[in-house]
Amino acid sequence: MPFDAIFMTALAGELRQALTGGKVDKLYQPARDEAVLHMRAGRDNVRLLLSASPAHPRAQLTRVPRENPETPPMFCMLLRKHMSGARLLEIVQPPLERVAVLRFEALNELGDRVERRLVLEAISHKTNLVLLDGDGRILDCIRHTGGDATAGRILQPGMFYRLPPGIDKENPLTADRDKLDALLSAAPEEAQADRWLLDTFGGLAPLLCRELAHRAGGATDVRLNALGPEGRARLLDQLEKLGNSVKENRYTPTMVSMDGRPRDFTFLPVEQYEGAAQMESWPAFSPLLDAF
Repeated sequence: MPFDAIFMTALAGELRQALTGGKVDKLYQPARDEAVLHMRAGRDNVRLLLSASPAHPRAQLTRVPRENPETPPMFCMLLRKHMSGARLLEIVQPPLERVAVLRFEALNELGDRVERRLVLEAISHKTNLVLLDGDGRILDCIRHTGGDATAGRILQPGMFYRLPPGIDKENPLTADRDKLDALLSAAPEEAQADRWLLDTFGGLAPLLCRELAHRAGGATDVRLNALGPEGRARLLDQLEKLGNSVKENRYTPTMVSMDGRPRDFTFLPVEQYEGAAQMESWPAFSPLLDAF
């Protein structure tokens, strides 16, 4: 599933519009790595799912009912203590990271207004959901970790929270045409276009890289030396169009199905399957994810 950083950006924008200013009414933890916040946003009562499942990490509004355990887990009890009645102030996403930071205003035991943050790390096998106090200290998290030999991150109650280390790749959304051209000119001629995109730029899922390569050269496995000047120009055009669509918040929630079964979801129509798959556009990302 192409739940890349750009898909997270699109989802975060949808959630901001629906939830900013909303208040938490109830909290549940139907599974070890899932939390559901029942919220009142304007005149609507909605359910916000925060999933740290390694298989399907995501943040979305959901209408799918979930069975809650008779005895709430400890993390759920802590969420209720700190988050009941809290008002959502904003949702922040670090640039090109599959991380969403939900910042709330809540009341403590003395009735004072305090800040609380829920951080969803939707990073494949490193998924986590972390509750922070106003100073950035960890109150608790779904997965406790010790030291990491490469990143040095410790996720334990009482420790100051640090974002996951970023990937040392180019940002395709901020690079101008000259920068993109220079990167492409320096690429190995024998490299496949989709692999070059994946290795060079952060935030792009393999499905999206294959799609950009297909639109530029007519095949998902086209090599850079086979594109020619016109194909290279089309590849740069596609990168620029991608950046503009994100900056302008223009997305098309799309389900990709094969033989009647959902296979992928993405934020733009997919052409690479050339009739072998069915494309279905959805009005929003949350119902798309529920259906998937």
